[in-house]
Amino acid sequence: MRGSGGPWKLEELIDFEVALAAWDGSSRPDELSAGESRSGTFKEWKEAVPGRGPGASWVSALNWAGRLFAVLFLVTGFGAAWGCFNPQREGIHVVVFLCVTLFVPWVVLLVGLAAWIFRPVGAGLAGNALKKLAGRFSGEKGREMLARIEGNPELAKALGWRIAGKVQRAAMDFHLGAVFGLACLIFFKRVGFFWETTTQTAMQRLLEGAVKLLSAPWSSVMPHFVPNVAGTRRGADWAGGGENWMWFLMLALAFWGILPRFLLYCFAQVQEWRALKDPVFQAPLHRKLWRVLTGARRGPEPEGPADGALVLDLGGISPDRDALRGFFLRHLRMNPVAWETLDVLDAGREAGAKKALEKARAGVILVAEGWSLAPRRMEETIRRVLEAGGVRRIVIYVADFDKTGRPGEPTAEERAAWEAFLDGQKGLEVELSIHEEDRAWEPG
Repeated sequence: MRGSGGPWKLEELIDFEVALAAWDGSSRPDELSAGESRSGTFKEWKEAVPGRGPGASWVSALNWAGRLFAVLFLVTGFGAAWGCFNPQREGIHVVVFLCVTLFVPWVVLLVGLAAWIFRPVGAGLAGNALKKLAGRFSGEKGREMLARIEGNPELAKALGWRIAGKVQRAAMDFHLGAVFGLACLIFFKRVGFFWETTTQTAMQRLLEGAVKLLSAPWSSVMPHFVPNVAGTRRGADWAGGGENWMWFLMLALAFWGILPRFLLYCFAQVQEWRALKDPVFQAPLHRKLWRVLTGARRGPEPEGPADGALVLDLGGISPDRDALRGFFLRHLRMNPVAWETLDVLDAGREAGAKKALEKARAGVILVAEGWSLAPRRMEETIRRVLEAGGVRRIVIYVADFDKTGRPGEPTAEERAAWEAFLDGQKGLEVELSIHEEDRAWEPG
C-alpha cells in the first residue's frame, strides 16, 4: 500500500485528526509501509483506517455557509446602493454613496487587518459567524468536531485561511452587489448625482482630493470618467445631471472594492494551500503515532544494504555492533556502514565523527543509554548533526547496555523521559527507537 502524494485536503486532515483521536495508541495496519515522509506516511495511515470520516460533510457544511454568506452580502450591497437614492430629489448623494459602499467597508477591513496583526488567532466577527453557521448546518457532531479542529494548531490554521477566503469572497460580493444596485438605479429610474454641504470650500476640497485618489488607476487613460466636482454641487437650481459620476463610482467600486478583496481572497487560498501542502505534525500525539509507525517495522532482513547509515556512539558506550546490526536492519530498515564516537573528551574521535557526518547522506543513528538523557546536551548533539547538512534521516536509538555492550530494554521511566524529550522538540524530524527484546534476531 502506498501513501497518496501531494498536499492534503482540508477534509482529509479533519478525517486524520478524528481517526487519531480514536486511535488506541499502539496499533498499526499490517500492510502499512512507513516511509521517510511523515506527511505521506500519515496520509497512508489515514487511508488504512476503516470507515468514512466526517471531514467531507463538515467541509460541505462550511461551503454552504459560505454560499449563504455570499448571497447575504450581495443583497446587502445591492440594498446599500439602492438606499442611497433620494426619491424626492431624484438623485444619489455621491458622498453618502462612497461612504456606505466603499469607505466604511475599507475601515472595517483595516480594523480587521490590525486586529489580525496583533491577535492572529482570532477569526473576526464574520469568520466566527461563518463557523457558527457551518456548525448549525453540520449538527451536534459537527460542533463537537469544530472544537477538536481548533485544538490542533495546524488544522486550525488551514481552517482559518479557508474561512478568511470565504469572508473576502463575501466582501467582494458586497461591492459587486453595490455595482448591480447602481446599474439598476440608472436603468430603471431617472437618477442624477450630486453633493451638498453647508461648508462649500472644505467639502469641495475634500471631495476633489478623494476623487483624484480614487481615479488614479484610470484618470490618465480615461479622463472623461473623472467627474466635475464643482459642477455637481446641488444648489437651488439643481435639475439632475452629473452623469460622469456614474462611471466613476462603478470604476471606484471595481478598483478599490472588488479588486482588493479578490487579491486577499487569492492570498488566503495560497496560504491555505501552503498550510496543507506539508503539515509539520509536531503535536505530542502526532509524534507518538510516528514512533509507532516507524519503530515497529517488521519483515525479513534485506539481502543487501537497506539504507547505509552512520552510527554515532554517544558518550563512548562501545556497544556490541553485531548485536545492534540485526536490530537496526529489522526495526529501522537502516544498514550501519560506519561507526564513530561523539560527545567524548577525545579530539581525534570528535574530528573523525565530524568528517563522517559530512559524508552521511543516507542517515544517522544516535546510540544513547536510557539513563543518560541530559536534555540540553542532547539538543546540542542533534543540532550538530543537523548542521552537518545533507542528512536524510536521524534516529535516536535508546537502550540499556551491560558490561559487554549488549543492549537491553530501558525502564518504563527512562522510556517516558525520552518520549517526553522528543515530544518537546517541535520542528525537528527526529525519530526515537526504544530497544525491544527480539530473540529471533539475537546473534548466534
